[in-house]
Amino acid sequence: MGDLIRREPSSFADPTIRMQRTGNYQWGPDEDSLDVRRYFQILRKRKWLIVAVVTTVLVLVAVQSFTTTPLYRATARIQIDPESENILPYKDVYEGPERYLSSEVYLQTQLEILQSRALARRVVDRLNLANDPRFEVPVREGLVTSQLGSVKKAMSGLFSKSDSGAAAANRESMPGMAENRAVIEKVLSRLEVTQVPNSRLVEVGWVSPDPSLASAVSDTLAEEFIEQNLQTKFEANTRATAFLKKQLQDMKGNVEKSEGDLYRYARENNILNINDRGSIVLQTLEDLNRQMTTVEGELIGKTAEFQAVRDATPEDFPQSLRTPSISLLEERLFGLQQNLASLSAQFGNEWPAVVQVRQQIREVEQQLVREKRETIRRAQSEYKVAVNRQQMLRRALQKQKAEANQLNQDSIQYNILQREVDTNRQLYEGLLQRLKETGISAGMRTSNIHIVDHAQVPTAPYSPQRAADLALGFGVGLLIAVGLAFLMEYLDNTLKTPEDMEQSLGLPSLGVIPAISDLPAGGSRLLAEKSTSGADKTELPARIAPTRFRVWEAYRSLRTSILLSHSGKPPKVIMVTSSIPGEGKTTTVANTGIVLAQTGARTLLIDLDMRKPALAGTFGFTGNQGISSYLSGNADLSSQIRQTSYPNLFLLPSGFRPPNPAELIGSERMEAGLRLLGDYFKYILIDTPPLLSVTDGLLLSPHVDGVVLVIKGGSTPKETVKKASNHLMSVGARVLGAMINNVDMDTPEYTYYYRDYYDDRYNSDLSSAAGSPGAV
Repeated sequence: MGDLIRREPSSFADPTIRMQRTGNYQWGPDEDSLDVRRYFQILRKRKWLIVAVVTTVLVLVAVQSFTTTPLYRATARIQIDPESENILPYKDVYEGPERYLSSEVYLQTQLEILQSRALARRVVDRLNLANDPRFEVPVREGLVTSQLGSVKKAMSGLFSKSDSGAAAANRESMPGMAENRAVIEKVLSRLEVTQVPNSRLVEVGWVSPDPSLASAVSDTLAEEFIEQNLQTKFEANTRATAFLKKQLQDMKGNVEKSEGDLYRYARENNILNINDRGSIVLQTLEDLNRQMTTVEGELIGKTAEFQAVRDATPEDFPQSLRTPSISLLEERLFGLQQNLASLSAQFGNEWPAVVQVRQQIREVEQQLVREKRETIRRAQSEYKVAVNRQQMLRRALQKQKAEANQLNQDSIQYNILQREVDTNRQLYEGLLQRLKETGISAGMRTSNIHIVDHAQVPTAPYSPQRAADLALGFGVGLLIAVGLAFLMEYLDNTLKTPEDMEQSLGLPSLGVIPAISDLPAGGSRLLAEKSTSGADKTELPARIAPTRFRVWEAYRSLRTSILLSHSGKPPKVIMVTSSIPGEGKTTTVANTGIVLAQTGARTLLIDLDMRKPALAGTFGFTGNQGISSYLSGNADLSSQIRQTSYPNLFLLPSGFRPPNPAELIGSERMEAGLRLLGDYFKYILIDTPPLLSVTDGLLLSPHVDGVVLVIKGGSTPKETVKKASNHLMSVGARVLGAMINNVDMDTPEYTYYYRDYYDDRYNSDLSSAAGSPGAV
């Protein structure tokens, strides 16, 4: 390749310098920690937004405050207590407060009554507010509020239906009622009723442009509230008296009727004293039961005796019926028979003594038969008597039971009528007593509500409080502004700092390139001057602008990062690409090539963006000569390389635009060309099309030593860069890292770490250049 190409030690495709992106870099602070400095940076970055929002809110608050009619608030304080001890030995008819005063329910009820239309109407009538000119003083709501109200009214008018003709006619027919209703609503709209915490004190406040009217309305509200409370009690007692009189008259008729019913029932049923009659009947029934029990016991014995003697004869006499007489006769008979046997044996049957004894035996036997027959007759007679007595007692007992049952029925009905009489009589006496008590209560005007403090005429406006409003407006405006600043920062999905890139995407940061603010339209983006002497060192002019100096130093830092991106040999063949067009990859390739050539290393720039080549124009070359001719097989490689005006820097332009750039870049001829060029140049920088536009860069990325991704700061979305990075990882590319281009160094993120440092370097180098012109 002649003098343009000298052989260099090749490291192309050397696996020792190929590095994969691991994706687990931790360069910045822990994202879970509270980065207070980052918050201050956001506020500094959005400071003009914050100033604008706060100023706008303050202006609106000031306009609103100074255009609002001053309002005065007068407050009367009343106390709502439980009712005092009643001097009378009975309760009042109006028991509402007594039931609820001990609870919050009653107190809340009174607060609602204080804000009722009925009470407001009493105040309007007493003070004649409808004709009071102080009441009709217009109240300006403030310019801001009035404008918002106009807008709201206009919007509601668009969506609401107009009043019907009947409703309009109705309003016209009752102008006085409508006017009075408007006055009442106006009174209520300015009323403020609040309870003092942990007490039974209530503050009644009223707001008005006139301080004296505010005081008068507040006092009148409190007084009318007390008067209404008393009137409510009096009306309740009056209604109760009328009701009791009517009930008393009705109850008197009920008492008379129930007493008449009781008397007639007692007379018809011969009841003089139901309790005495009941006692006699029950006692008789109890005696008959006892007698019946006794008789039935006796009858059982008599029945047994009767069954024993019913078929008995004197010869077969039952042992159970033997009486003492029968036993005595049998003993005498037995003695005589023994004596007869003895005498007969001794003297014979004809002996007079024997005959006499025999005669005695016959007499005793006859007497014994008569006694047994009498005993049998007596047993039968006693049995019949016992049976008759049982039957008589049974009939008497049944009759007494029937009388007792009738008595129970009479007693139940009698007691029902008696209870009705007693109940009606008690109700009548209670109503009569209550009527007397109500009459006494109606004449007593006592209230559990009284005024603690009357309303004083206010001397200072209650609203608006301009100082407090401005302070509140400043605080609210500041909160809105800070919230808006953080919201805009949150919605900003672009990459601005290396920390953003490392934390969001996990890509190593290779450097930050400042934006060139003093670049004229159409001016060159090459920062180094062209060499005219052919020396091996390109120098910056001594009068270079500070911003361009920062950019130059940034490219030097980028060069260092690329060379130190691997612990072994630095990468030789480096592909520079971006996610989308317009991120500055071509400018990055050109200036990075210049700073690499400044080290004395032979550096080659290859423009592989065949669809939109720009490197040749950047260095002032024209024509169709370039790498596309080599890849198409129409020329050799050495004839397409151009020597730039910068020492050690060579350019291989894109050449003519082929119809199939992707196929040429992915061909074997491309790989062979890179291996050949790697033998003659120390560094090779390749400018490729954006990754998300075409596939040219993805086809080449696996065959280079490293890929540098260019990101336009504050412009390229994070998701776009992440997608491009994922594409590179999917094809096995070696991503060295990413660099952020076109960064505004005046933002808070870079003020301390970059701009001040570069300005100090610039001033130091400028001072050195004063003693040695042309050297930096």
